[in-house]
Amino acid sequence: MFHKLNVKTLIIILVILAAILVIINMAGDNERSFKSNIVEVDTSQVTSIHIFVPKNQVQITLTRTGNNGNWTVSSEGHKYNADPNVIKNILAQLNDLKAERIAARNKDKWDKFEVSDSTGIRVILKGGKKQLADLYIGKFSYAQPPQSGMQNPYQQQRGKMTSFVRLEGENEVYAVDGFLKMSYQADVNSYRNKLLVNVDKNDISRLVFNYPENEQFTVSKNENQWLIDGEGADSASMVKYLNKIHRLTSSNFVDPSTVKTSDATYSLRIEGNNFAPVELKAYPSDSTTKFVITSSLNQGAEFNGSKSKLFEKIFINRTELMPGDKK
Repeated sequence: MFHKLNVKTLIIILVILAAILVIINMAGDNERSFKSNIVEVDTSQVTSIHIFVPKNQVQITLTRTGNNGNWTVSSEGHKYNADPNVIKNILAQLNDLKAERIAARNKDKWDKFEVSDSTGIRVILKGGKKQLADLYIGKFSYAQPPQSGMQNPYQQQRGKMTSFVRLEGENEVYAVDGFLKMSYQADVNSYRNKLLVNVDKNDISRLVFNYPENEQFTVSKNENQWLIDGEGADSASMVKYLNKIHRLTSSNFVDPSTVKTSDATYSLRIEGNNFAPVELKAYPSDSTTKFVITSSLNQGAEFNGSKSKLFEKIFINRTELMPGDKK
């Protein structure tokens, strides 16, 4: 009987140890899931990014066009040059996703966190035809920073932003740091290349302006002196103008259907060292747009000349660069 009692005791001990081992393993799995990246890809292998926005029924495709970092963005039959910095930010953000906790473990909570097929923004990464990642970007929440009566106003704490994501084919919803939805807009223009000019202002040596009725003037740099058709220009005015145009961008794209009523009537050619010449052109358009602006730096992009006074920034009167009272 003593022998039987020892066997029973041993079995009970073994069952307890096995249960403890299972619990430890489950806790270990959860701990590992929080520490591992949700998406792990070699970003250099990503050749396309497919974004589906169910609320707007919009599909946007970002495609790498070569090994020089150039990308295109296409949607609804239109294709444009993409902003490489937008692509870089999306890939870096996805590749750095870490689960802070599991917000839900079953599909009953998907709609609550906006990660279902009909509520979540779906993002698919591909390398050629191979699918590298597939996930849903859901809602985000914001928590105010803790308040303290002794808080230093110069060391104000930041609030906590949390986004919710789900991998395709999995039930779990993960809470991650940050506001992810901001990177995935339904407007294709948010992904487009917005550059018109992107040069070092100190490298610019010559500006050639061509206006209607054969009006033309050239601004050139002779050592440290700027000249307008051989006459001295106002140095302060030149600095002000170059500051406006050397890193010129615009997000005011015109619709592809916008009509240009004639050939370009205004042009500016920017020449200098360490960059290929950049040519800006203005085409007369309707009474709202006034002018459609193009740049040789960003082929295929057309900008609204009236918004943000883009036309006025570029095509100035020569008197604005000459010495004298500018009031």
